[in-house]
Amino acid sequence: METKQKKAVIQVRIDETVKSQAVAVLNNLGMDTSTAINVFFRQVIAENGLPFQPKQAKFNTETLAAIKESDEMVQNGTGKRYTSVDDLFKDALGD
Repeated sequence: METKQKKAVIQVRIDETVKSQAVAVLNNLGMDTSTAINVFFRQVIAENGLPFQPKQAKFNTETLAAIKESDEMVQNGTGKRYTSVDDLFKDALGD
């Protein structure tokens, strides 16, 4: 005779946007949130830890150079100023 396993409930507070984006990805995979969490927990058990290595975001050299350039422009007062986003895009795109 098969024994019915007890179910547990988990409540988590999460940013609404993060949840919506994750649910959309999971739906594209044909998976609901509950199934995804079950898969995640089973992987935690299988790996005896997180099934991925948590890391801080790492910027590539091009992005780091752009950030440095932007910071220097702000400090030197050499950056352009725009009155609207439309003006910025016109200048950037050459329209």
